[in-house]
Amino acid sequence: MGTLILPPSGRVYVDSNAVIYAVERIEPYRTLLEPLWQAAYDGKIAIMTSELTWLETLTKPIRDQNPQLEALFHASIATGDDVSHSTALQ
Repeated sequence: MGTLILPPSGRVYVDSNAVIYAVERIEPYRTLLEPLWQAAYDGKIAIMTSELTWLETLTKPIRDQNPQLEALFHASIATGDDVSHSTALQ
């Protein structure tokens, strides 16, 4: 597996896969993505995503009638101070 190279500052766009790997704790990607989330928490970068991420991350928990997992995705995206939602990259 490769390594994750992050910019020293700025915005980083993540798609639904990164969110799913982190929330569902899917290895080896969860561990690989830890520096991304830590950099956002530390204020070094801002994480950007789109409304499509909402759709893609919530499809399985809703289909499987898994309210706990659905709540985790809502909390991870909706309340994340380090995550901005954008319909287009700027």
